Amino acid sequence: MAKYYLKDLLNELFPEGYQIVSQMYGGMMNRSYILEDNNHKKYVIYVANKNSSKLVHRDIEEQVSTILSDLNITSKMIYFDKARGIKIKEYIEGESLNKMDYYDYDKVAGLLHRIHDSKELANINYHPFSRLANYENHALDYRQETNEYRYLKDFFASRIHMLDVKEKVLCHNDFQRSNILRDFDDNYWIIDFEFAANNDRIYDIATFANDNIEDGERLLVAYFKKPTIEHYKRFYLWRIFISLQWADVAIAKHYQNEGKHTKHNFLEVAKYFVNNGLLAKEKFEAFK
Repeated sequence: MAKYYLKDLLNELFPEGYQIVSQMYGGMMNRSYILEDNNHKKYVIYVANKNSSKLVHRDIEEQVSTILSDLNITSKMIYFDKARGIKIKEYIEGESLNKMDYYDYDKVAGLLHRIHDSKELANINYHPFSRLANYENHALDYRQETNEYRYLKDFFASRIHMLDVKEKVLCHNDFQRSNILRDFDDNYWIIDFEFAANNDRIYDIATFANDNIEDGERLLVAYFKKPTIEHYKRFYLWRIFISLQWADVAIAKHYQNEGKHTKHNFLEVAKYFVNNGLLAKEKFEAFK
C-alpha cells in the first residue's frame, strides 16, 4: 500500500492536524504507530504487513472488535479498511503485560471469562487444523520441514483426537501478553482480534504461554481454579499446535523479508517456537 494513500487518509480523518508520535514494535501481522491529534488525544494505527490478509479474516476481526468493545474490554475502533488492512483505534494509556515482571493472573482470567462466557459467537469457527495445513503450505514454499518440526507434528497428530471437544466459545486465539494491556488504574484490556473465532476455550490459555509456558500453567489454574488432568493435557497439546503454527508463519515471514519492518529475526522466532513445543511435549508426557 502506497504511503501516499495513508497520508491522504490521515489528513481526511484528522483535518485539524496530527503527528506520528512513535512506531510500536512487536506485532507479526502489522506495522503500528501511535498518532496524536491536535487535542492531544492518542490513537493507534495498524497497517497490515504484506501477505497478512492470507492468514486472517478481516470481516470476523471487525465483528469481534465490535462485540468486545461493547463488553468494555477493548478500545473503540474509529476506522477499519478491511480491503487494505488499515485500522485506527483509540489508544489505551498503559503497558502491555510482556513488558511487566508481575501481573494479576486472576484479572487476566477474568478477561477470558468475560469473552468466553459472553454467549456471543463469531460468524466462523477457528478451524485450527486446516489452518495449520495452510500455514505449512506457505512455509514449504520456502524450505522443507526440519526433523524437530516433523517429530513434534507426528506426536501431536497421534493425539489430536483428545482435542475433539463439542463446546466452542468466542476466543481471541492470540491471547499472548503483548495483546493484553494494564492501564494506570489497574484495569486490564485486550487488543488485536485478527485471529478471533469460535474455538476451545483452553486454546486462549495456551496462547498466553507464547513467551513462557509457566505463564500458561498459572493462567490455567486462575481460570479453572482446580484444573483437571484433561485440562492440562489439552493445554499442552494446544501449546504444541500453536508452536507448530507460529513456526510456520515465522518461516514464511523470514523469506518474505518482513523482518525489516517488524524488527524480528524470524528464523530465530521459528526455532524458539519449535523448542517451546518440545517443552510442552515433555510436560504432556509427565501427566500419566
